[in-house]
Amino acid sequence: MDVLRSIKKISSLQSIIFTGTISILIVIAGTAGFLLMQKDLLQKVEKKQSCYLELVDFRGRLTEFDISRHSQNAARISGEEHKPSNRQTVGVLRFMYEKLLVQMQDAGLYPVAPMHADRQNWAAVLTGENLELFKLGLENTIDKAKAEAKAAADDLVVINRFFLFFILAVLLTLSITAGWLLHNNYKQTLLPLAQISGQLKLLNRDLPESIHDTAVEIKKELTETEYSSEITQITKSIMGFCDDIEQKNKKLDELHIRDEKTNLYNYRHFKEHLIIDIERARRHGDKVSLAMIDIDHFKNYNDANGHIAGDHALKSIADLIISQCRISDVPARFGGDEFAVLLPDTDSVTVKDVAERFRKVISDAQFPDKQQNLAGRLTVSIGIATFPCDAPDRETLINNADRALYMAKSAGRNAIVTFASMNIPESQAV
Repeated sequence: MDVLRSIKKISSLQSIIFTGTISILIVIAGTAGFLLMQKDLLQKVEKKQSCYLELVDFRGRLTEFDISRHSQNAARISGEEHKPSNRQTVGVLRFMYEKLLVQMQDAGLYPVAPMHADRQNWAAVLTGENLELFKLGLENTIDKAKAEAKAAADDLVVINRFFLFFILAVLLTLSITAGWLLHNNYKQTLLPLAQISGQLKLLNRDLPESIHDTAVEIKKELTETEYSSEITQITKSIMGFCDDIEQKNKKLDELHIRDEKTNLYNYRHFKEHLIIDIERARRHGDKVSLAMIDIDHFKNYNDANGHIAGDHALKSIADLIISQCRISDVPARFGGDEFAVLLPDTDSVTVKDVAERFRKVISDAQFPDKQQNLAGRLTVSIGIATFPCDAPDRETLINNADRALYMAKSAGRNAIVTFASMNIPESQAV
């Protein structure tokens, strides 16, 4: 498995370089071997052909000697004067014969048996039947030398053809390998790159979900297809880039919808949810409640303890409010020291119970107080209104909850007032 992983990590360029290097080494080794073999065969062909030509030349000299010998014999029989036998010619023939024996041995040729001659009695070899036998052996040896020279030449042709076939085979193998590597490179690099490029073209930077979908699609393609190492690295980089953008977008979204000091939702986000929840409740006949919360005497606490302590108090109260909210509730900072909690699918009775929990956990909490004027405690006043019982629309819902809040503050603070409990003339209810 480790070997397979290592092979997959080899890039297409590395594969091409590796294959080309191996092919070049094979061609160099094959060429060197061929040249050595060709040189040896050429030497053998040259020696055998040279030996064959020397044998033919020797046969010609021997034939001339035989004709001269017959002429002398005929002249002797007819009583004509004749010149004595040419001993110099006999010596030349013997020298040529001995040279031929050495040359044939060097060429790997061996004379036919009748051609073997007694060097001590060379003159007897060149007379009568001995000469005829010697000539017969010479003819057979010449035929044998001719055949072996031709065979050596044929071997040289064969080895040349084999080398040509070898070169063609290497080139064909290299071409097929290069084609396969290019196809594989196209399949594992260029084609996936085009697919990734196509996915990136669909990316809409203004939509966070588009970035998420792009990362998911690229990750899906990465797991379903074996890419080259380069494409795998590029794909992982793009996925990491998309993930980073997505995380940063989430942080930006949080900053966009969250209040910096309290981490509650800001007024913009609260308003968007209010519009959506009111319209949903209108369609389905549900109820939506709103609790407006204001910190009692918070200005005095701020003046006595400083703005930093005031900010810490705001954050602590926000955390207490969040702790009493459901997932579907929308706690928000409405402005200054005033909070708003939107409670979808909540009637006036339930919202009063929730508001009481808000009031109690805040009044029971301890807050740093330098002057100890309030015994380290802060309280809140809460006004409640419910759609559609107390208000027909979102603006009226906010106004009526705010009116109930001011009624709670007028009643002595640290109190809860519902809009329905207020004695408001019908003409002023809306």
